[in-house]
Amino acid sequence: MINIQSEEKQEKRGINAPSKFYVLAGVTTLLGFVSSFSLSRGLYAQGAILLVLFLTVFIVNVLLVYTKQHITIGVAANSVAFAIPFLGLFSLYFVIGFAILFFLLLGGAYRARSDMDNMVKIKFAHLVRVISRSAITAVLVFLSVVVILSSNFSVSRGSIDRVLEISSPVIDRFINGFNSNANTGELLADFVEAKLEKDQNYISLPLRERNLVIAEQVDALIGRIEESTGVAINREDSVSENLYEIIDTKLSSLTPKMQLYWSALLIAILWLSVQSVGFVIHIPLAALVFLIYEFLFAVKFATLQMETRSKEVISLK
Repeated sequence: MINIQSEEKQEKRGINAPSKFYVLAGVTTLLGFVSSFSLSRGLYAQGAILLVLFLTVFIVNVLLVYTKQHITIGVAANSVAFAIPFLGLFSLYFVIGFAILFFLLLGGAYRARSDMDNMVKIKFAHLVRVISRSAITAVLVFLSVVVILSSNFSVSRGSIDRVLEISSPVIDRFINGFNSNANTGELLADFVEAKLEKDQNYISLPLRERNLVIAEQVDALIGRIEESTGVAINREDSVSENLYEIIDTKLSSLTPKMQLYWSALLIAILWLSVQSVGFVIHIPLAALVFLIYEFLFAVKFATLQMETRSKEVISLK
């Protein structure tokens, strides 16, 4: 329902129900904390879902809160809550990441509010795009700076296992039956055998000679891996153990300056990757925001108003 209010009531717009602001800010802050906590503990699937919910409610919050004072308070609370789970990585980079998170979130909120104030009719899709672009960049840059730089460019065995677990469905398309905990020698043998089975000359060989060909191919493959990485491969170890050894050896050999360069490159690649698929992210995010936005109007948590305005113009007379 559209309520047309008098000029006196318009002056009080946005501060008639401060308790509702605290509800919105509280829910957004809680979602920011739990999503960040999940990501900090390596629960990436759960963290990603909660992060989407956090961004959704954050956008709704910006759309419904009017004054810059309330927006600033809300963004500050959201930023602190999102950063707290990563306090264990506290460093200068953490402070830089937090500052980027806060000012990007605040900048996106201010830009959306400024655009909204200059609209005769609210352009929902435009506002969501403005806020979400800034919010997604803020979260991505914060996580990248804190995790990559504050961790001194190191990785843990657990993080390697989780990445391989998440990537298994994709890797399985190239290596049938891929299992990160499988014996490396056996997995490579299965991989080589699957490739050789397409060769008629191999199929025609006796079983003994097939096994010799597989062994030779595996030796050659391991040799190429060791030559390119400079790290010895232990056939008896699991895939994740060998991968961790390769990554840890490479990272530990980097100088502090090279670590900084590589970190900046990784952050830039992540940012460009997200920007390139931004429309894929914005569409479902806008849909979720719209549903919550409409629900809040339906339950009369918020109302839509019309107001008259005077505009200053310059003319030649």
